[in-house]
Amino acid sequence: MPAKRITPCPEGSQKCVSTLDTQKYCAMEPVPFTGTPDQARVAVLQVIAEFPRTAVVEDDGGYVKAIFKTKVIRFKDTVEFEVDAEDNLVHFRSESVPYAGSDLGANRKRMTVVRANLVAALAG
Repeated sequence: MPAKRITPCPEGSQKCVSTLDTQKYCAMEPVPFTGTPDQARVAVLQVIAEFPRTAVVEDDGGYVKAIFKTKVIRFKDTVEFEVDAEDNLVHFRSESVPYAGSDLGANRKRMTVVRANLVAALAG
């Protein structure tokens, strides 16, 4: 299997979540899919488009990178998705702006909604 482009969160981070992380605060479950990898990628793009203040900045087949701007201060949070065609999983990583010490759980809350929407989109 090729190396993943997304990575675990920095050690001790309180503003990052990743499906490839094992730290208690950061770890989230990947999203399984049963269709083709391209169908999973399209679902990722559709879910991103549902959120206001978002922009896809890279779409490289099985890898999608987007910027989600926060509502009030317009911080730019980086969100990455990777379609794992071998294991039929969509992995993701989301990190709040690097200069913020903590995001008070906002990033995890958003990605919980993103994950639920992606599960629904991939269910058909």
